[in-house]
Amino acid sequence: MRKAFIALGIFFAAIFSQNTLEAHCQMPCGIYHDDMVFDQIDQYVETMFKGITIICNSKFATPQDHNEVVRWIILKENSSNEMANLITTYFLQQKIKPGEDDTIKKLTSAHKLLFLIVQIKQRADKKLVEMFADEWEDFKLMFHVEGYECQIEMLKKRKREQLQNEKDKAKGGTGTAVVAPHDHDHDHDHDHDHDHDHDHDHDHDHNH
Repeated sequence: MRKAFIALGIFFAAIFSQNTLEAHCQMPCGIYHDDMVFDQIDQYVETMFKGITIICNSKFATPQDHNEVVRWIILKENSSNEMANLITTYFLQQKIKPGEDDTIKKLTSAHKLLFLIVQIKQRADKKLVEMFADEWEDFKLMFHVEGYECQIEMLKKRKREQLQNEKDKAKGGTGTAVVAPHDHDHDHDHDHDHDHDHDHDHDHDHNH
């Protein structure tokens, strides 16, 4: 019986290992896309500003003050770890390709972001968050085309418009025309045959 369990375990381990080796993406298709990652890190910046402000302004006069500060410190630590992991797995391991013209520029900026995250964890200084925010805006524009709307978001928007049209017609209105998503290079195909490049492939440096 024990041998049967061991054999079954080896079998499943072999299958898992094969699937892992065949995977072509650090992030499976559909889990993340650029705008979602941008929003997460934008939210991190806002959260750090608020948290550090509360920590610095606390008078530590009551147990509640102490409790609030401790909770913000824990959030600052955990959120920073999450962002460092996101920058590493999404950008360093997937989005930044070796040997491209701007690879060194992107790697340098990503390293600076990771270094600043460590500083934000260790200190309660809003200037560090400001430095991170400035670097993040420059870094973001290396991958993001201004005015770009992700195809997934466009499809969601189209569904919302269709539902609204149906409601309007039910009320006796004429509804509004639904605009189909425009074509661009960021198709988010889900045929699992693509290389999950998800680069916009636009040569926009957006140097500011």
